[in-house]
Amino acid sequence: MLLALLSKQEAKPNVVIIFTDDAGYADFSFQGSKTHLTPHIDSIAIHGTQFTNGYVSASVCSPSRAGLLTGRYQQRFGHESNLPGAKDKAVPDSIRGLPVSELTIADLLKGNGYATGMIGKWHLGMEPQFHPTQRGFGEFFGMLNGGSPYHPGAAKNIECSYKEVDSVKLPYLTDAFGDEAVDFVTRHKAEQFFLYLSFNAPHTPMHARPDYLAEAKTHFKTESRAVNAAMTRSLDENVGKVLDALKREGLTDNTLIFFLNDNGGAMPYNASLNAPLRGTKGTCLEGGIRVPFSVQWPAKLPKGRVESRPVISLDILPTIMSAAGITLPTDRVFDGVNLAPFLTNGWAWQTLEPHPTLFWKLNWAAAIRKGDWKLVRTPDDQHWLFNLSIDSAEKKDLFESEPKIAKELLAELQDWESQLMDPIWTTSPQWRKHSLQRYSQEAVNGFQKN
Repeated sequence: MLLALLSKQEAKPNVVIIFTDDAGYADFSFQGSKTHLTPHIDSIAIHGTQFTNGYVSASVCSPSRAGLLTGRYQQRFGHESNLPGAKDKAVPDSIRGLPVSELTIADLLKGNGYATGMIGKWHLGMEPQFHPTQRGFGEFFGMLNGGSPYHPGAAKNIECSYKEVDSVKLPYLTDAFGDEAVDFVTRHKAEQFFLYLSFNAPHTPMHARPDYLAEAKTHFKTESRAVNAAMTRSLDENVGKVLDALKREGLTDNTLIFFLNDNGGAMPYNASLNAPLRGTKGTCLEGGIRVPFSVQWPAKLPKGRVESRPVISLDILPTIMSAAGITLPTDRVFDGVNLAPFLTNGWAWQTLEPHPTLFWKLNWAAAIRKGDWKLVRTPDDQHWLFNLSIDSAEKKDLFESEPKIAKELLAELQDWESQLMDPIWTTSPQWRKHSLQRYSQEAVNGFQKN
């Protein structure tokens, strides 16, 4: 009986989600960068699968996190806009957060015996009912809001499961998060665990370690780009710490690891680069929603695979639950799919698409992808149509020349939008003009730093 129980336990993987913040699509070496060398992050793709058409469900921080953790389009439950949102007396702080009616990955895993921990940026509500430890996480170390200074002793609002952390004692913040992640893995090595490691790098403020910045400056014409590279180096090294801890404890083979970024690069604020994609964070263009995305699970998933079929961050929850042998609740719609059969099964699965269609909506803008076709509605209500198989940079608008396809996609987008609830809070109207600027690639090109 004991051997049977041990076998059953070993079959359930540990789970780690590594979520980075505002990184550029082109700013990792597994994405082709020659200036941002990220060997540890690259290794996840090398030892697993890289998704070249990997998406998140939102192009800004908070809604993207809401979709990731629930496996549901966040617009279904009104978490469409970024937090804190526009000032509105009718929208109290008590409802500005991931609705308590939603289940998270941590809720489901904790309810099935997993130790659960969250480290880094939360950004899903500041009130007590939204706290990570009320949303399935047994442990939390990080900040509830959207960012913090990085320099040693300068971090703001860092807590450890409700207790304020003395920031004076903290090292460079990315290092602090990496160290905490290693500690979590080490303490829970004898049980199944779920770690959500939500780095805030390379989100603003642009604070790099001085030693890394001094070296990076020798490779770049602008200091801002050097800072971005130095921050990314710290990010990669701390991912490496976690991977090394898993290896040291003999956990690598049976640990399911996802790596992805929360949205497109935040040009010009953090000197990121989204090439060859069009657009930036905050848009429904590829540069806002297509992200570096990879997965590894050596015990079960193939090594060195490059997958071009579109997938989305919503797929992470059902993939994890299937791997852990957990049945999804039937009282709600889950928009993600279990990716494992598409990566491990035979020829028949290779002919299927994980998603016939994918959708995005952020305030005034929206998009739909169906196969290789993508329809975009801009914040000023223009409609553009692109064939991504030949135009991933979204340079040639085919809306007028392909009216049948445009009409079909527009109808499907409108049907999807009719199923959504109104946003619980909204974005300040001034951001409409700000967002619209980022739909002009000429303007975005002007943001780029060498």
